[in-house]
Amino acid sequence: MLRGSIEAGRDRFEAALATLPDEAMLDRIDEDWTRKDVVAHIEAWERRVVRLFDGLRAGGPLEPDEETDELNARLWAADRDRPLADVRSGEREAYAAMLARLDSATDEELFDGKHFAWTEGDPFAEWFRANGDEHFDEHLEQLTRPARTTARPA
Repeated sequence: MLRGSIEAGRDRFEAALATLPDEAMLDRIDEDWTRKDVVAHIEAWERRVVRLFDGLRAGGPLEPDEETDELNARLWAADRDRPLADVRSGEREAYAAMLARLDSATDEELFDGKHFAWTEGDPFAEWFRANGDEHFDEHLEQLTRPARTTARPA
């Protein structure tokens, strides 16, 4: 059920992307972001949940806590000049890595909110959903909204 929900969200995300030619991916959809930036953002959070899961499993230090808007701004600045082809392939790799971690997780790691103390009682499955289907759905409107103006070159 968990993987099925994530895959269903992925299907919706990919269906939206399939309607967009490369040039439309470079259109600004708000003051700063392009559709390409949305895909890079999805990738960054997929990679982050994998790092977080790996870190919790290893019992090692986690990334420092950072306010979400500040983190998103930092990630955007780091990724905004990446070529579209790199963003597309990077996001596919990040999604595959997220599914691989999901597939390797035990039921206890996924559904026992006490397994990882860091989650403060929330099951880690919620992190996979939040960075999977829920995150795809959250950004679908950005992918499909009309462009503001043409963005900078990729």
